Amino acid sequence: MIGRSPSADVVIADASVAPHHAELVVTADGRLHLTDCATAGGTWRRSEDGAGAPRWHAVRQAFVRPDELLRLGDYQCTAGDLLRWSRGAPAEGANDAGGWDATVPRRVRGPVARDPATGEIVRRRP
Repeated sequence: MIGRSPSADVVIADASVAPHHAELVVTADGRLHLTDCATAGGTWRRSEDGAGAPRWHAVRQAFVRPDELLRLGDYQCTAGDLLRWSRGAPAEGANDAGGWDATVPRRVRGPVARDPATGEIVRRRP
């Protein structure tokens, strides 16, 4: 869980970030799945349009790369940064694998159930 709340796994002290802004899950095969928690400021990923110009695209649920630039509200970072911060490591000096071990089971929090293979929401918890 990523957000402004002190109970989030990654706390971002920025007024544009919601208390529970987004979830980032490492899937069983090591991919990263990002889900926006229906925030007002939104969760965005940066990519190039057909002409090669950078653009921001809203994310509801999507697989992201560790080096992909993300925006949560007005705050910008990469998915790899978020994972390193969730484990208490500094943003600089990550290893080539992205700074995490996908074989280590991770705690999943939040009001949804996820497919363990893909990280996608499969049903709401009661």
